[in-house]
Amino acid sequence: MTRRGLKSRIALRLPLAALAVVAAPLRAQAPRRTRENLNAWATIVGDVQLSPRWFVDYDFSLRRSGPLREWQQLFPRASVRYRLNPTVQFNVGVARPETYPYGKLPVAFRFPERRIWEQVMLSQSAGRVALTHRYRVEQRWTGRVALVGGKEEVQNWVRTNRARYRIGALVPLQGKSTENGEFYANLNGELFMNWGANVTGNVFDQYRANAMLGYRHSRRLRLEAGYLEHLVQKPNGWQLERNHTLAVAVVTSQSLLH
Repeated sequence: MTRRGLKSRIALRLPLAALAVVAAPLRAQAPRRTRENLNAWATIVGDVQLSPRWFVDYDFSLRRSGPLREWQQLFPRASVRYRLNPTVQFNVGVARPETYPYGKLPVAFRFPERRIWEQVMLSQSAGRVALTHRYRVEQRWTGRVALVGGKEEVQNWVRTNRARYRIGALVPLQGKSTENGEFYANLNGELFMNWGANVTGNVFDQYRANAMLGYRHSRRLRLEAGYLEHLVQKPNGWQLERNHTLAVAVVTSQSLLH
């Protein structure tokens, strides 16, 4: 094996191994009390290039449980992105998800969330595999809801913080790179950790492992479908939820430069 090939393998395996080491003890907690759900997510992901370095990113996700019987979440999100160079990018964004009672461990009431987040994304190549490392910090305000006069109303907002790390791999399936009219695999794993005065039993928040089959129609349009395993620890710290999720996504890219 060449030195370059060895470096590529190390670059690909080390972050995946790190996530596996962290996730293993978390998965071992699941027998305390775990409930499983079957969900379905449909997402539109896009960006608009404003200048050579500035972009607007957005995504909107419809999330159902059962897999389609009831609402799980409505999730709009948007950000501004600055591309320092081809391998380093920065985002600042907002999100306003709405979460519903769903599945076998439902919350009492539907509740809103207001979120601000900052992100750094690093890109690298490992042979023909395109790797990304995404580091995100979120400031979250979650509405605490109660019945008042027969109506569900937000009584106060609870502030928490969350850190996320995701490693992703884009793998061409029909050559050394993905061209128009070709398929690819999109694989990623992401760890979520909470902190702050209002975090009690769930410093570990959730873990996601995602495997998607993608089709590149053109530079501006890609289609993806696959499976997401989603392990969530509830705020009380002793209930865990394992969501088996069927996921589809439409990925678009636009430019105002021409």
